[in-house]
Amino acid sequence: MTWRGVLAAALAVALGGCGYQLAGGGADLPREARTISIELFTNNTREVGLDVRLRRALEEEFRRRGWLRVVPGPGGDLVLTGTIRRFAIAPVAFSATDEAVQYQGVIVVSMRLAEPGSGRIVRETRSLQASQDFGAVAGVVVTTSPRFQQGTIDARDLANMTNVQLSEARRREAQRELLDTLARDAYLQAVEGF
Repeated sequence: MTWRGVLAAALAVALGGCGYQLAGGGADLPREARTISIELFTNNTREVGLDVRLRRALEEEFRRRGWLRVVPGPGGDLVLTGTIRRFAIAPVAFSATDEAVQYQGVIVVSMRLAEPGSGRIVRETRSLQASQDFGAVAGVVVTTSPRFQQGTIDARDLANMTNVQLSEARRREAQRELLDTLARDAYLQAVEGF
């Protein structure tokens, strides 16, 4: 065996010993797990329907990643449950006349991934948070930003919108982006262990 072969073998043993594996393989997840059920999270906020929108975002993230197949009801090899502990949107920047011009949305959840058959908790995250800033008046919205261009508001319509209309539209978009970010982070926490 050449020195390169010895080095390759030593590297393989070292990487294998430290738990290294390819992403998407689900470190610490049961090897036989192929499906996941995502229950409605308990919604401890005043935001009606947030639990439904979060479950949709989580299901979409798991489907997009494709490692575990999402199944309805409690029939999955793994079950993801949780609680939406906090959802808030607060002003963070003001104009010279004390008008809120920028807001920050924050969502905090706790979640648990378990094997329903054995009752074993595979992962538990007590506090997972995502935040999103967004402008609420036409003067602070950057229409050339990729985030704005992915939204549903046309830059040409900004001049015809009142600040209240713009604020509400941006709030809805920020909430959607928050849920998408949280779903991505929840996937990484639940499946990848990060």
